[in-house]
Amino acid sequence: MSCCEGNGEGELAALYKDFGDVRGDDFRLWWNAHGMALFREQPPTYFLKSLASKDEWDDSWTEQTMLVVAVPLAMPKNQIGKFFNRLLKEKHKRRRGKKALSDDDASTARYPLNRNVTVKTLATQLAVYDAVKANQTAEPKQTLAQIGIALRVQPHNIPTAKDTPAVATDKRNQLAATVSRYYKQATKIVEATAQGVFPANY
Repeated sequence: MSCCEGNGEGELAALYKDFGDVRGDDFRLWWNAHGMALFREQPPTYFLKSLASKDEWDDSWTEQTMLVVAVPLAMPKNQIGKFFNRLLKEKHKRRRGKKALSDDDASTARYPLNRNVTVKTLATQLAVYDAVKANQTAEPKQTLAQIGIALRVQPHNIPTAKDTPAVATDKRNQLAATVSRYYKQATKIVEATAQGVFPANY
């Protein structure tokens, strides 16, 4: 946060230039100002079309991005169809469906996602990260289990009056372990984001 407090000065100046001040609570406002340009997939630059003349040739086309074929219209349709089927099997290697994030060309975003992640998981990790950080300077301090109960990270592990002492202790241990895991994951995400990678691999 020191970079934001210093108006973009410091070792994270380049990241601040892209992300701006991220301290606000209005995510939609930040998204419209910065996030959309950083994470949105770009519209395709190539479209399926027939060339009306040689003037429509684009010098930026490469063998890897564009397949250009001359089709004699005097040929029978079934022969043309067989030709294209054979040609596509040879040239078009991409599998059906959405590309994996591991593919080099999977994303056209300025900051492509490093892996698949759910908003719910990220929100929980952030809530835990903020709570643990705040707890470091709080008095009196809470245990990790108490933080887990307050955030309801695992509702089924919140002790109840019906639990035996052993069961209640086990639930608190489970909550503490979960909060600890989420905090470590969130810390890695924060550190990796500073390097332009989001989200981090655990």
